[in-house]
Amino acid sequence: MQNDYNNTATFIEIAIRELGGFDCPSRTKVLDFGCGMGHLVGALLLLDFDAYGCDIKGYESKDQTVPMERLSTISLNPYTLPFKENTFDVVVSTSVLEHAQNKRGCFQEIHRVIRSGGFSMHLYPGKWYLPYEPHIYVPLANYFWPKCPKWWFGIWALLGVRNKFQRNKNWKEVLKLNQKYYQNKLSYWSSSQYYKLSLDIFGNCFWPMQFYIKNSHGGYARIFRRLPFTKFFGLLSRELRMGFMVQQKAG
Repeated sequence: MQNDYNNTATFIEIAIRELGGFDCPSRTKVLDFGCGMGHLVGALLLLDFDAYGCDIKGYESKDQTVPMERLSTISLNPYTLPFKENTFDVVVSTSVLEHAQNKRGCFQEIHRVIRSGGFSMHLYPGKWYLPYEPHIYVPLANYFWPKCPKWWFGIWALLGVRNKFQRNKNWKEVLKLNQKYYQNKLSYWSSSQYYKLSLDIFGNCFWPMQFYIKNSHGGYARIFRRLPFTKFFGLLSRELRMGFMVQQKAG
């Protein structure tokens, strides 16, 4: 698992250098938005970034490389990141946007804490992710979002589809858990929705998907970087697998 965070940190390091133009990690202040237990923050610190993290709930980091003062809790009422304006050069998130219920509030706060000329960079599963929703493993649940029929969850629970937290539960328990998670923890948007909101708040939005195919450690990227037409396969990744969205705060 830690190797996954290290790979993600390496990808972010390359993106910050090549796309953002920040070539000195020790002078680059980075926020991991939706940091969970802080593992990615730890991996970024090991790469010499001045890295911090925040999430919506309190936690105790098990990563000894992450001082607790680098991890903060987001206020929900009103929704506020626990940092002053113009604090960070780069804000990153990994598999967070598909959970964010208040995307406008998230983007507004991210924009607020980024310095002029800074960037936000987001890795997230696309609205049409295949072959199944990547958290509860129910096929096409993300397609149906925000309204997936109860019987659809029931079919896959009966067929034995489980994520790693559900392996010892019966189908009725899994059905209930998946419905609750789907209703309260997921929020899938299309690329056009992200684009419209990004233009409204940042004034720009782009998906450097050829860069993603070239540099990501994901299985999809490793396969298709060996083939021609990386622009096409990048577009497929954005819609059907993982997207990589970048926004810049005006200088």
